[in-house]
Amino acid sequence: MILVTAANGRTGRSVVGALARSGHKVRAFDISVDVEQLVGRGAEEAVVGDLLDPGDLRRAVHGARTIVHIGPPMHYREAEMGHGVVSAAREAGVRHFVLFSVTHPQLEPLLNHQAKLAVERVVLLSRMPFSILQPMHYMQNTDVRRVVAEGTLRQPYALETRLAHVDLEDVAEVAARVVDNPEHFYATYELCGRDYCNAHELARIISDASGRAVSAVLAELPAAGPGAGSSEGDDHRHDAMARLFDHYGRYGITGNPNVLTWLLGRPPTSFDEYVQRSLAAP
Repeated sequence: MILVTAANGRTGRSVVGALARSGHKVRAFDISVDVEQLVGRGAEEAVVGDLLDPGDLRRAVHGARTIVHIGPPMHYREAEMGHGVVSAAREAGVRHFVLFSVTHPQLEPLLNHQAKLAVERVVLLSRMPFSILQPMHYMQNTDVRRVVAEGTLRQPYALETRLAHVDLEDVAEVAARVVDNPEHFYATYELCGRDYCNAHELARIISDASGRAVSAVLAELPAAGPGAGSSEGDDHRHDAMARLFDHYGRYGITGNPNVLTWLLGRPPTSFDEYVQRSLAAP
């Protein structure tokens, strides 16, 4: 049995589907009761529980030979969650720990990267066979159908700055290839596609594919004044997004597609192919 955490999120659902298509038995774990809807749609079992609750974690990892851990993005206790999952996995004698991290986790001024790096460190010291996946900025962050409908691609950082991208479906396929495979034990893989584009170039690709004029527009991150956050988590999320978008706007983010090409045995999906697939989907 393979346990997938945060299974009802966007990344989790893709990973559950890819594992199931590869013939793996999957247990989906999430705090949302909606995770139960994945049973019969990729997952054989579903466990509703909290990543911060040791009892829920013990219940989730029981009988699992492999764990694919996906931390809830921008959560103010993500590092704590990751540490708890690693501890539960060690206690249960899990044979392989697959961690979803992020490309360039050493960019510690970025709070989400900071959390991923902290979990990577715990995994490295766990004495469990591990595989660390470091995906790039997802293509799926661009909702192609909405962009076409509105005629604008809205982006909250400099429109001229180029970013690398990766297709989440390629990343999920890699996850399905590495689980339980000793050839990928003790490996850290940067997963990056071929595209290195700014917002204007992405808009042009979508426009060419859809036949509708699309322009890139700068969208401002909502301001958070004193007392604006209703919780510590809200404040953390706003700070994390502000730091991330400032970094993207100033530096962009880069990566190399060679590792992903090798793991897939084919060229990674291009942004144009992602757009064409999105427009063709029912």
